[in-house]
Amino acid sequence: MALDKAKIERVFQLLGEELDTPTILCVFGSSPAILSGQLFRKTQRIDVWYTNSVYDSGKLSRACVKVGILYDPKGEVEPGSIYFQIVRSGFVALPKKFETETLAQFGNLKLVMPAPAIISASKLVRANDNDIRDVVWWIRQRNIKKHEIDNAISNFPDSQHRKIAKENMVFVQLVSKGG
Repeated sequence: MALDKAKIERVFQLLGEELDTPTILCVFGSSPAILSGQLFRKTQRIDVWYTNSVYDSGKLSRACVKVGILYDPKGEVEPGSIYFQIVRSGFVALPKKFETETLAQFGNLKLVMPAPAIISASKLVRANDNDIRDVVWWIRQRNIKKHEIDNAISNFPDSQHRKIAKENMVFVQLVSKGG
């Protein structure tokens, strides 16, 4: 089962009801775009940026079990399983520090996300077809300017990530001009 907007909102509503203390999850990847109305995107994974999140691991894990989703699996995941992936600095390219904006509130669960320029810049490091489409969507949805993405890229701690993201911006510009 892939999460579209209605399904992902339902997951967060149920989690917000299950959590008995205020919890902040910083989501990135495709989840913020889906919640913001991106229609063609679906996922089974909800990426949570550990550093900008505030939660009790045990309580969140138990709430996930009650809602029927996996909490931070480390091995194989059954096709169709919905899961939270807790992501720490390393493989994923995000600046060490960044501001977040509130995405939604569901009971005791507050969802925040990196600014769309930061999400876009991070997607340019990997830059597969979906990532490029996501960046173009964010640019159009939030009227992000190239200099804002360039600024976000300049804050990445890894020089190789900065180089790759800057090079991949060309694909976004080509796709954007195509409609």
